[in-house]
Amino acid sequence: MYQFDEYFDLDKRNRPYTAPGEELEDYLRLLDMMLESYLDFKGMSSQTKLFSRGLVITESEMKGYFDMPPYFRERDIWDPVLSAGVDESLRYIADRVQATKSAGGELRIERLKETFSLDRTELFAVLMALAVQIDRRYERIFGFLQDDVSKPAPTVGLLCALVGRVTPREGSEETIPQPIDERMYTYFFVRAEDRNDLHSPLVLQPLMKKLLMGIPDEGRPFSAIFQMYEEKDEIPLFFDESYEKLSFTLSRERSGVFPGRGMSPGESTVYLGNEDGDTVLHLLFRYCSGEGEKLYVLDLRQLLKLKEDLRQAVLSELFLRLKIYNGMLAVRLTADDIADIVIPDESGLGLSTLLDTICRTVAPKFVFLFGEKEEPGELASLSVPFLRIPDATAELRSKIWAYFLNAEDDIRVGDEVNVPDLADCYEIPYGKVQKVIGHAAANARMARESVISKRLILESLRQLNQVDFSGLATYVNPAYTWDDITITEPQKAIMKTACDRYRLRNRIGEGWGLKRKNAYGNGVSILLYGPPGTGKTMAAQVIANELTLPLYRVDISQISSKYIGETEKNLAVIFAAAAKANVILFFDEADALFSKRTSVGDSHDKYANSETAYLLQKIEEYDGMSILSTNYYNNFDDAFVRRITYSVHMEQPDKKTRYSLWTTILPSTTPKAKNVDYRFLADKFELSGSNIKAILFNAAYMAGAENKPIGMKHIVRAMEYEFNKLGKLVNNSDFGKYEKYLQVRD
Repeated sequence: MYQFDEYFDLDKRNRPYTAPGEELEDYLRLLDMMLESYLDFKGMSSQTKLFSRGLVITESEMKGYFDMPPYFRERDIWDPVLSAGVDESLRYIADRVQATKSAGGELRIERLKETFSLDRTELFAVLMALAVQIDRRYERIFGFLQDDVSKPAPTVGLLCALVGRVTPREGSEETIPQPIDERMYTYFFVRAEDRNDLHSPLVLQPLMKKLLMGIPDEGRPFSAIFQMYEEKDEIPLFFDESYEKLSFTLSRERSGVFPGRGMSPGESTVYLGNEDGDTVLHLLFRYCSGEGEKLYVLDLRQLLKLKEDLRQAVLSELFLRLKIYNGMLAVRLTADDIADIVIPDESGLGLSTLLDTICRTVAPKFVFLFGEKEEPGELASLSVPFLRIPDATAELRSKIWAYFLNAEDDIRVGDEVNVPDLADCYEIPYGKVQKVIGHAAANARMARESVISKRLILESLRQLNQVDFSGLATYVNPAYTWDDITITEPQKAIMKTACDRYRLRNRIGEGWGLKRKNAYGNGVSILLYGPPGTGKTMAAQVIANELTLPLYRVDISQISSKYIGETEKNLAVIFAAAAKANVILFFDEADALFSKRTSVGDSHDKYANSETAYLLQKIEEYDGMSILSTNYYNNFDDAFVRRITYSVHMEQPDKKTRYSLWTTILPSTTPKAKNVDYRFLADKFELSGSNIKAILFNAAYMAGAENKPIGMKHIVRAMEYEFNKLGKLVNNSDFGKYEKYLQVRD
């Protein structure tokens, strides 16, 4: 007979296990006892024990069994002696487990038993599936006992047979138990096509196999579908009010004040709405940490793209991680996802069905739904309570910027970086602030710089905040600062006032209550008008640099359309894209769009006026900065001019300004002859800043071709070419003593 004391060392009873592997060895001894007894019962009597001395199952022994007609084969019956031995073995293991716990140890199988409340049959199923992963000899035994050596994995039928030998059957002997329920397939076993069939194999899920065998859980095979969300412990909680509201709502749900609300009865499902998923996850992470739980995030749309078998594998691993690591689940939803949940597809495999399965499995823990829609009315029919997470105020954004900028230990923040200005100018959420600063810091390290400069922040903001204007606007690199532009003090004062207003629009608007009194947007618009070449485009770049905002030039030719309604549609695309991106919209030569409204003489006049009205509306609604330039101020509609925040008349430069332009446009590193007569050039020729720049740059290349510094000869020639380009007559006498350089060829 197969006695308990033949398999276990009685001297070790009540002693703690020295390692988790010892616990597993004892469980395998128990399995050996059951298998050897069953083999003996099947006609495989032997004086040697199965694994202790190495039993070899010969082909002749197998053939002898298979040749026996089925009706002569003995049926599986309860063995009271074996049953008593199994009971004693389990008590022996339990005694050692208790001793291990008392000594402060932790055991893998015991933890799983407690976590999943495994009964004896379920434990045997797990042991059988685990055995073939540890020792391939079990494959041969299972194959023989199942009458099919080509199927070495244990089956539900073999489990029933072994359990039947140690458990008296209740009721009719013809009743066949089904010990593997939905829960076991969810957490332990890979689903077979016919999982209720006795031939269904018991194959451990990959993660469960690792856990049972003590293999480190390092792999993340489904990281694109779900992952554990973590934040550094030192990151403070930024959204205090939202956190308190979240905790209050969930505590009421948990206490039963709102019983049974969710995707299905008995489930707790809450929707949290904010366009920035990282903001929601920041709050949920803090809540879960306070509850001693991990936070897992699932992308439902990506999951639905998988084939059924792989989808089940992903869900099984997710559910197992939630159970083992004590986790809560947050499900990311897009606006399209919400629509599909409300109206599931005909296949029954839509998002609604999938989400319902997930919620039922995770219950009674919370399932958090979160997405870009702040108040998804579509979910009302599903009785899912929602909690709107407000966007961060300018004051709170300033704290977020300040924290993450100073969290980079090896890099300091540039002196020119003004954190409150960044927070006010950039209405970007918590998650994007983190990404921008991380990107800027990485660029600084790559360039071997020790400072996060304003320039690096601007570049990171532009790269991470890509805007799709559908070809209607292009990025302009803001190359100029206040030091580069030569304008009058009144002009500069207006431009700086406009920048200050934009910089303070949220701090003053929120703190002083001005936003509540503003019926339109919170943006700032500037009209730059004056003759060509007076620095309007340069001024737009200076403003962009001052505010650390990307500058996008709107392509007027692409916007305007002769087809009715197309111009409005194009403008709607531009403003919709800009609204999400914190950029400056620069309408160059804007009079082509914002022209005076005409009296309605025909349908074309009617639609032209409607386009102008539409543009006025969009400019006022836009919360960002709009800059418009024109050479023809008088062409603008009076109603439009009244609604512009600031207007700057870019006049032709006077003598003093022209002298400053001639002497400062070229870099100090450019070689210049000592005899260049800048005063003569400034006093004699009434040129715009752009004309002067063009002349000096052309002169530089002429001098470079001769390998000489820039002299009056090069400037006079370049000036002659510029006049010809502009269609102006060259009056030789205007050049005085420098007339000799005109049309001179060496």
